[in-house]
Amino acid sequence: MRRSNLYDRSRVTPASSPGLEGPLVNAEDQNLFANADSGAADPISILLVEDEGVIARDLEDTLIRLGYRVSGIASEGTEAIEMARELHPELVVMDVNLRGDVDGIEAACAIQEDAPVPVIFLTGHSDTETLQRAVLTGPLGYLIKPFQEDDLRCAIEVAIHKHRSYLERREREEQLRRSAENLSLVDELTQLKNRRGFFELGERALQSARRDQLALFFMDLNGLKQINDTLGHMTGDEALRDTAEVLRNTFRGSDIVARLGGDEFVALAHLHGERDIDTLCVRLREHLREFNATGQRPYQVDISIGATLVDAPAAQNLEELIARADEAMYQEKRAASVRHS
Repeated sequence: MRRSNLYDRSRVTPASSPGLEGPLVNAEDQNLFANADSGAADPISILLVEDEGVIARDLEDTLIRLGYRVSGIASEGTEAIEMARELHPELVVMDVNLRGDVDGIEAACAIQEDAPVPVIFLTGHSDTETLQRAVLTGPLGYLIKPFQEDDLRCAIEVAIHKHRSYLERREREEQLRRSAENLSLVDELTQLKNRRGFFELGERALQSARRDQLALFFMDLNGLKQINDTLGHMTGDEALRDTAEVLRNTFRGSDIVARLGGDEFVALAHLHGERDIDTLCVRLREHLREFNATGQRPYQVDISIGATLVDAPAAQNLEELIARADEAMYQEKRAASVRHS
């Protein structure tokens, strides 16, 4: 069949795709892409699905001349599905009417179940039933044979542009969702993890820990009530933020440090050995002394510390570990009280 029979006349039928507004190919889009540069260094890869050999070769020549890369040619629906899985094309140009048990519309549905690949349908039929079936698959173009070469190029450029815009919007929405989720795990006052964040991340750490030793530290900010009563709650909030800053400077970035609520803080820390528990406690005390020595605040940041070794991470329960570390902290408080009595 000669090229003139394929491209001498054209009708482009707009179709809608879920999540994409407006017609898929219109006059504005044609103007937008009339001068698009398809001959880029990294050309768009296209899977061509056409069961008429002469037409397939003619379309392949046209696509290559327009600057695209034909990654494969399939003549049946099942073959198209397998080739799409293997080649991962950026676009599929699909004849609706294919030989075999699977037509182009069914093949497009199967391909899009594996990956969100944009599809442009080609058909010699313009009946309403075929169009409605095609639209349900969310194609980004629908060309009625015969069509002009420029219309094929325009349909491809519009489909790629809109598909990329759709993916970018989805990525932005996913980033916003992740940001909102991360915010829900953060204590607003101190910017440490909150109780929910500690338990969510802590449980994951316990389940994934294999060789690493872990220790759980439970800490109280001493004298917070007195600070609130004598200096006001804004100053008390500042003391909590100061405590969070000291803890951030003491523990590593890979450790999970959180404010459970009120004056209670907790940290799930990675250790090289059991002696690291004492090392971390000493480091925390030193950082507190340095902070209090250089600070110009009307209070001292004083923290009580309790710690417990996590013996078998996957078998441990965070609530039980917190209770053990809490008990160790109160033993330290009682010992300190006896020393100062």
